[in-house]
Amino acid sequence: MSTSLPSVTVFSELQSEPSSSSSAPYAKLIENAVDVEEIDVNLYKSRQLWTPTGARGVFGGQVVAQALRAATKTVNPEFSIHFLIGCSIYSSIRFVRAVQRGRAIFIASFSFSIKAEGITLQHQRLLIVIFVFDIKLQMPKVPEPEILPNDEERVKSFITHPDVDITPQYREYLKIKVQERSPMDYRNTFVPKPEEYSNKAIKSTTQVSKIEILCLRFPFFICLSRSPRHNLFFTQTLWFKTNGALSDDATLHQCVVAYASDNSLIGTAVRANGLGRYQIGMMASLDHSMWFHAPFRADEWLLYEMESPRTNDGRGIAFGRIYRRDGTLVVSVAQEGILRLSLKEQKRRAAGTSSETKMKAKL
Repeated sequence: MSTSLPSVTVFSELQSEPSSSSSAPYAKLIENAVDVEEIDVNLYKSRQLWTPTGARGVFGGQVVAQALRAATKTVNPEFSIHFLIGCSIYSSIRFVRAVQRGRAIFIASFSFSIKAEGITLQHQRLLIVIFVFDIKLQMPKVPEPEILPNDEERVKSFITHPDVDITPQYREYLKIKVQERSPMDYRNTFVPKPEEYSNKAIKSTTQVSKIEILCLRFPFFICLSRSPRHNLFFTQTLWFKTNGALSDDATLHQCVVAYASDNSLIGTAVRANGLGRYQIGMMASLDHSMWFHAPFRADEWLLYEMESPRTNDGRGIAFGRIYRRDGTLVVSVAQEGILRLSLKEQKRRAAGTSSETKMKAKL
C-alpha cells in the first residue's frame, strides 16, 4: 500500500502588484490576493503577491491564505477547514512522517535553532489569579468599530499633527504607507485624539510617567517603553473586515481571515517589549496555526484580540482570538516569529543608553 499523502503545491512568479491607485473594486482586490490558479492536478499558481512597505519579503498572511485556498480546491465542498498549520522553510526545518503497515499515521514538522548572538529581546508576562470560581472566555469590551478611525485615518492624523515629533525617515515611511490601497479595513480599538498624544500633552501630564504616556498614545507607531502597571502592552485588539462585500463562498471568507490573521500578530511581541518598528532589525513569521470553530463572514466586523506572553533568544510567540460581533469565538490563532533588534538599537543597549533612557532624558 502506498505511503503517499495528497500533496498540493502553490508556486509564484515575479508579478507586479496592483497599483494603489487601481480602480478595481475592493472586494476584487482581496479575492485576487487570496486566490490561486489551477495549473495541473494539485498544482496551483498565485495570482499576485504583495510586499508591504519596508518589508523584506511578501506578506505572510497572503501566503497562508493562498495555501488554504489551494487546499480547499482539492476537497469536496461538504468539507470545511477546521485546522491549519504552516511554517517558513529554513535549513533547520525537518518534516517527519510516521508509517505503520504501509500507511502514514502521523506527520510533523520540527524547527531547530541555535542560541542567538548579540543582544536579544526578553519579556515574560506575569499573570496572577488570586481566587477564581469560574473562568469563561469572553469577547473583550471595546469601542464599536463605527466610531473608530481606520489605519489610514490614524496615520494621517499622526503625521500631520504639528506637535508630534518623529524622524523625517519615519515620517516618509508613514506617508508611503498611507498611500497603499488596502482591501482590508483595520481599526485599532485604542485610538486617542491627536492632541492627546502631542508633545504638549505629554509634557503637561502628571498622572503617569511621560514615557508611559508615549506608549499609551502610540501603541503601533512610537511605543518606546513598557510599564509593568499596564496590561495594555501585552495585548492589543482591533476590528477588521473587507472593504466591500464578498460572495457567499465560505472558503473565500476563511481564506480572507487567514490573510488578515497575520496582521499585527507577531508585532504584539514587539509591543510587549515597549519597542517601535524602527528599533527592530528583523521581524518575520516562523510558523502560523489556526483553528476554525464557527461560521463567520469576513465582510462583517470581526474583533481580533492578540497577546504575547513571551519573547526570548531572538524569537517571540503570540496568540490571537477572533470573535464575531455577537461574541462568538470563531477562530483561534498562534504564531511564532523572529524578532531581532536593529544593530543601532543593540549598540545603544550595549553602551547602556537604550532609546528608552535617551527619551527619558530628553523629556
